[in-house]
Amino acid sequence: MPRYMVKVAGREYDIELEYRSEKYFATVDGEEIEIDSFRLGESRSVILVDGKSLEVDVRSNGYDNLKTVFMRGQEIAVDIEDYNLAQLRKTAGMSSVGIVEKAVRAPMPGLILDVKVEAGQKIAKNQPLLIIEAMKMENIIKATSDGVVKAVHVKGGTSVEKDDTLVEFE
Repeated sequence: MPRYMVKVAGREYDIELEYRSEKYFATVDGEEIEIDSFRLGESRSVILVDGKSLEVDVRSNGYDNLKTVFMRGQEIAVDIEDYNLAQLRKTAGMSSVGIVEKAVRAPMPGLILDVKVEAGQKIAKNQPLLIIEAMKMENIIKATSDGVVKAVHVKGGTSVEKDDTLVEFE
């Protein structure tokens, strides 16, 4: 069974996943939860957690453990790491913070609606960088760390493909 250490809003959860009888069962900090999942698109799903329906959209923030979960009108930053790796990292006294990304790439094909930054601008973690429209939804792409914008490769009205470089950092 896959096991993960998941951090949300500074709190860590020990989660084990098991698939049986066409359902997922998640054991969260020792408590089992039944989950049904129905895919709506590449990153969107409807999940039933103990019979309660939630529509979720999970997006990767790059090549690290960070994900952004859109649920109930909220954007939630989630750090997901293999449990054994997380324990090894903690034992070694290492941080779970990955390498600072030098570029933001398009998480999906879409249309750039607005660019909020320019070359040379100092930015803060979670600061909006640009807005991309994909699957009839507006998605705000935010900075994953503090930094300085080196180059902006798109402008409003630009069509992009998944993994196109949008913004580079120094």
